[in-house]
Amino acid sequence: LGWVCMSASRKSVTLTLLDDGASEGHRFGINALASTCASAWGSSRELFTGGRDGSVRCWREPEGGGVPRLRFTVDEHTDWVNDLALLTDGDLTSAVVSASSDRTIKLWRPEGETGTPSKCYTLRQHTDFVKVLGYAADAGTLASAGCDCCVVVWDVARLAPRVVIGGSEGARAHGDSIYALAVKLDGGLIATGAVDATLRLWDPRAQAAAVGSLVGHTDVVRGIAISADGGCLVSCSSDRSVKLWSIGQRRVQAELRPHSDSVFCIDVDESCSRVLYGGRDGLVLDDSFAAHASPPPPPPPRGVCQVGAPALRLHRPAWAPELLWVATSDSSLSCWRAAAGAGDG
Repeated sequence: LGWVCMSASRKSVTLTLLDDGASEGHRFGINALASTCASAWGSSRELFTGGRDGSVRCWREPEGGGVPRLRFTVDEHTDWVNDLALLTDGDLTSAVVSASSDRTIKLWRPEGETGTPSKCYTLRQHTDFVKVLGYAADAGTLASAGCDCCVVVWDVARLAPRVVIGGSEGARAHGDSIYALAVKLDGGLIATGAVDATLRLWDPRAQAAAVGSLVGHTDVVRGIAISADGGCLVSCSSDRSVKLWSIGQRRVQAELRPHSDSVFCIDVDESCSRVLYGGRDGLVLDDSFAAHASPPPPPPPRGVCQVGAPALRLHRPAWAPELLWVATSDSSLSCWRAAAGAGDG
């Protein structure tokens, strides 16, 4: 038996005994998913998972397809891994970034066939749980946010903060913990969502100036996605809704509300017209905002899958966007054909 320190903050330590013969998967819920189809370390078709057991795991799809196999595990955090981001250099993934409830962000670069990190760098600025990451590949902009109510834009080359939004007690970015964040592709806009049910827009190039707020949710904002052109935004919330916003007009353009409980996660296309979403009830749905712009009644959303625990994260892999990975709070990870609704495992 081995052990993992799950939390060393807030004057408490939890030890979890692990069976050496246990499966290769996470021991607790899976909070984060990311994927690459081409990396600087010479691998392709890799799926990264971050879990409540404090680990980041890399899974490689075999040649010719099939069930991904565990390639390596990184145990650098001492608490939950809440989010992942993959940095890029040109067309290649160059580094993995993880955010944790241990109040740190880790950046590391796998090397060689084993994928062992050559060195893991620790980024420190947050004073509470780091809940979410956002990365704009076109601009190389990495941002983070969490329970300290501030947003940090990082200088990845120097491994240091470039801009801190809400770093002082009297000027927090939100009035409560930030659970959702997205960055426009060119790095010129950051959107955040929080427990206070608001969404706020920031320009990190103008001394982190606030450029607007989006008000309409009535409970915790859980997820955000910005369209490729930066014209619209999709958000999901514990108020059971998924909303499409016009960023320019600062208003809701359409709303989806088929769930009977909190919506925890979304996956959208580049135009934010098609959206897949899941939540506490374990039901994952496929819907289109365009369909709801037609005269009523709109067609019902298509069911993709029903998982046995709350769906925490959805992800379509870079090499097969017709597939959908679903991560849950009970540590299960399943793959479904989003295009046809048939389960793969």
